[in-house]
Amino acid sequence: MFCRFSLMNSLPRPSLITVLVVGCLINQASAEDPPSVVGPLLKLYRSGKLPKERQPAVIEMICARGNEHDLRVVLDKLIEPAAMTAESRQKAIAGLTDAAGTRKVKPAGDLLDLAKLLSDDDPNLRLGAVQLVAACHVIQATPALKKLALDENTVQDLRRAAINGLVTLGGDTARETLAELAQKSDSTQIRLQAAAGLVGFDVKVAANQSAKILMSVTPQEDFIPLLESFFDRKEGSQELAASLKTVKLSIDVAKRLLRTMYGMGRSDAELSSVLSDAAGIAADAHPPKPEEVAALVQEVSEKGDPSRGERIFRRADLSCMRCHSVSRAGGQVGPELSAVGGTSPLDYVANSILNPNLAVKEQYVTRMFELSDGKVLSGVVVDRDDSRVRIRDALGKLVIIPKADIEEETAGVSMMPQGLTKFLTHDELLDLIRFVSELGKPGDYAVQTTPRIQRWQLLVNPAKELIAEEVPHLEHLRQYVASLGPDSWSSRYARVAGILPLEELRQGDKRTVVILRGEFEVKEAGVVDVHLETTERYQAWIDTEPAPSTPDFEVTLQPGRHALVLRVEISNRPNPELRAAITHPAGSSARFEIIGGP
Repeated sequence: MFCRFSLMNSLPRPSLITVLVVGCLINQASAEDPPSVVGPLLKLYRSGKLPKERQPAVIEMICARGNEHDLRVVLDKLIEPAAMTAESRQKAIAGLTDAAGTRKVKPAGDLLDLAKLLSDDDPNLRLGAVQLVAACHVIQATPALKKLALDENTVQDLRRAAINGLVTLGGDTARETLAELAQKSDSTQIRLQAAAGLVGFDVKVAANQSAKILMSVTPQEDFIPLLESFFDRKEGSQELAASLKTVKLSIDVAKRLLRTMYGMGRSDAELSSVLSDAAGIAADAHPPKPEEVAALVQEVSEKGDPSRGERIFRRADLSCMRCHSVSRAGGQVGPELSAVGGTSPLDYVANSILNPNLAVKEQYVTRMFELSDGKVLSGVVVDRDDSRVRIRDALGKLVIIPKADIEEETAGVSMMPQGLTKFLTHDELLDLIRFVSELGKPGDYAVQTTPRIQRWQLLVNPAKELIAEEVPHLEHLRQYVASLGPDSWSSRYARVAGILPLEELRQGDKRTVVILRGEFEVKEAGVVDVHLETTERYQAWIDTEPAPSTPDFEVTLQPGRHALVLRVEISNRPNPELRAAITHPAGSSARFEIIGGP
């Protein structure tokens, strides 16, 4: 028996195009105004007749297309707190930052007033302001950023942004501040970030300082920003390798650095050799010969276990799911693998894992970009236009490169590094190849036909109000779940069969309460069926409306993005699981798509 409830949105408002057309008819550009490339749009914005809920979209368009005079109008409004809503101010900050960083267009006139935003009462706006003064290269803001960076009591995100801002602004004060932080900060992560920032000033000095820090850290630290800063510079990894040769790393730190490097799609020979020696791991093997592949394929057929192989594929240290998706959930850097086993012979699968550069499809070949500031960036091109190139790097991060900064572009290699399998035992390699070779074949690893939630998002630091109370108050759900941005969530992926293994989210053997959400986009309004299967206690919401307590229910939804939100109490029982499907009941007019991706 299905339980039915309905979520109805408000009646549709007039389209933005309608508003703009009306505004264009009412307002004509004045000959006294500074030259503008978005004249009618700017006139509409200044008129005071634009509804508040439409202002963020108009601000975004002005910042995306406007010239320096257009951007000045937005900046003047931004500096007056009462002139914009909080949402409009955030949109203005983001738009002005993008215009300065990508299109190289800054607001006309004196930009010193931007520094006022660094002391704004809104912490999110303060964070954006740090990024904006750096993008606009407001050198006069250096002392304020230095103060934020050196203060151990500064909120972590703001402190990190201040350090990045100092790196962008450059100069002696910035370099001296970074050197001080790298040597003396109480936070290891801040010391690592400061050392990473020094790379832009002096690679050798940064490498020596980084080696000293790495001698005393734990393997639990995040080494990605540090390694990324060296990889983004010509000869950067060689300089780091040379400095690491002069110090003694712990075996566990060396292993973690090595895994992190390979997980970033890099296998730089000198650095790999130094870290492999420190970790006691064999150097990268040469690509296998045809007769070796044939023997391996025979072993895979006889001994490989796809169930064990799936667990290996999901291991964080191998980063398979950072690059590849299965059932449309996972990374978008490499090929989608849902059907690969059904369309590729076993020897092809084995070769692709052992020698990833052997046959790379054109759309997955990386491009290397040498920039005017000395950086070298690489990734798979997503798209490009007259002003910028967008690439997706090995971490799955979308990177925007202004075309004006590109000095040279060349073809790279596969994003999957040679030698990644050195972290596997021989039996683990057999299992991994067997799993990939089974994807898309009839049976347990067939291409899924039931629309299940494969990509879940885990709330990283849930508020105590969400996990302490048995049933959170709706206001808490709206405040601490619905209003949060993407940085507050971390992706978790179901297995091929749609089952999310909850033991991966459990903290040891303790009862753990987590907040999960699965998203789906409704194209046409109508009724959908929601089916939940889990071994654990839970409460469910659709968006912020309580769902029936039954595991199967119907809900009427309007077009737009929606979320199934779950509060799950993970017990200490063996193998706790969760699976959710959203299906189309007979006769329903609804059309929807479950959101996958990274």
